[in-house]
Amino acid sequence: MKSKQWFKAIIWLHLLRLSRYKYGFINMILIDTMWYMIFILGALMFVPRGEFIEASLITFWGIMLWIMLNNWVWLISGWTWFALAAGLVDEHIIHNVNPLVFIGGRFITASLITIITLPIVMTIFSLMIGPTILTMYNVVYVVLGILLMLVYATLYAINLVAISLRTSIPGVMLDVSTIFLYIGGGLGVPVYKMPSILRYISLSIPYTHAAEITRYGVLGIEPYIGLYNEIIVSTMYLSVLLIITYIIVKRVTEYVRKHGARAIGVM
Repeated sequence: MKSKQWFKAIIWLHLLRLSRYKYGFINMILIDTMWYMIFILGALMFVPRGEFIEASLITFWGIMLWIMLNNWVWLISGWTWFALAAGLVDEHIIHNVNPLVFIGGRFITASLITIITLPIVMTIFSLMIGPTILTMYNVVYVVLGILLMLVYATLYAINLVAISLRTSIPGVMLDVSTIFLYIGGGLGVPVYKMPSILRYISLSIPYTHAAEITRYGVLGIEPYIGLYNEIIVSTMYLSVLLIITYIIVKRVTEYVRKHGARAIGVM
């Protein structure tokens, strides 16, 4: 099958599945909205009144990026067991289509959930703190930061899928870092406000740089290493992650085609 044809087929398959599971899709949007509000309201309980507006915006966008990353892990890597149980991995291998690309197509579902949920949460949040949540310092950098986060999260999830196919361990169980990234990864706290030790750890994590760019776009908070340097570092991380993902996917695909994928149970 030609690459253009199977690419269209993968998109069609995921969109078709989405339409058939539309009530589950709506349920995920409602659950995401609930988690947004729980995390945001919980975090804002400890914010001094004089810093409420700025802290609200930082908290909102930090949680948005964190939930986005978490969704990508669960909706892409967590779907691997279903693809195997349904025989879809073997079917794609027979037709010379990379099963990792097929499973990675779940980013369509994850993206649509985020695109629909975000305006809903922003509207609810604007009723609580006023229209400030709807204003941005520079929309271009907000979009850039979110796009970087989407790519980072997708590559991370695909790597988890590849490792799970090779080891038989569910991808969501391989993910041991997401829970620490809200603070340690700089998603929820600007780098300049972190303790010095945690600050340098944070700068070594790709997600931090996507968050720093997003915060600049929302509030105009200058990134710790400067906006220009932030863009360069983010691009470097993107290149490195693409190379690492390509190598892992290639090696795991060769292994799976030769030995078959290991069975993966439901967590």
